[in-house]
Amino acid sequence: MTLKQIEYFQMVISKGNISSAAEELFISRSVVSRALAELEDEFQTSLFIRSKNGVILTESGRMIACLFREFTSCYTTTKDRVRQLDSKERRHTLHLGITPTNAYHLFSLYFNDFRSQFPEIGLKVNEYGANDAWKLLMDGTVDAFFTPARTLDHNMFGSINLYQTNIMLGAPLGCAIVEKRSLGISDILDLPLGYLNAPMPVEKILNACFQTFDKSPKVVLRTSDQRLLRELNASGVIYTILPSDILETWPGVGRVPLDFFPTSMHHLVWNKALAHDEMFESFLDFMQARSIVG
Repeated sequence: MTLKQIEYFQMVISKGNISSAAEELFISRSVVSRALAELEDEFQTSLFIRSKNGVILTESGRMIACLFREFTSCYTTTKDRVRQLDSKERRHTLHLGITPTNAYHLFSLYFNDFRSQFPEIGLKVNEYGANDAWKLLMDGTVDAFFTPARTLDHNMFGSINLYQTNIMLGAPLGCAIVEKRSLGISDILDLPLGYLNAPMPVEKILNACFQTFDKSPKVVLRTSDQRLLRELNASGVIYTILPSDILETWPGVGRVPLDFFPTSMHHLVWNKALAHDEMFESFLDFMQARSIVG
């Protein structure tokens, strides 16, 4: 398998036709056909179904196309980083991704301490949705991502288990619901709910639980303004469903465990296929030493 074979394969996918791919690449059709034949020989499978109208990927071809997309993304990013090293343009900043729901723990448990121990290494932290982690790691936008989303079963990604949180219902102090030890789905079916305006992996679980009662969550507010959520929650206008580490900082709001949610594990994830420097390795060693959960 060579880079040229991958390039020709991807061009055929793009054009849907071997002749059109050859014209775009300014080479003969036979060169493209030979490259495809060599790939098929290497993987011992057919990559395309051929017809007079062009070609379409086989199931094996789709798997290999996915592999090549990941490889070329990592290859391009690594090549750029090597060029930076060779030109002595070494970075002194780590780019980290966090979700809207895990910043509370991260700054208090990790970031402040890391900055004091490694003042020469900068941290640039940006907020993204939890499920965006994998694409951002693939294209090198972030060096590492902190997320409660389930980690992918993929050898390309490394992962460190950091800490656990529980998903709870936020309710105004003094109301009867706060006195309960835990809540089931039937307890919240008719409550007016407020959500943090960010993709939350727990939302799928919540929707599935409501569907067992032929209902949908009564969401009356989605907002990225946590102060507004807190004020309306404390006054009883809405009830929020959020991780415990957020709710425990909200004055006037009690929190009750929701028994249909599993405990959420927060992870640090990174792309092992990319080349990382000593600065990043120092960061990983720091985070591994502070992992709360093995």
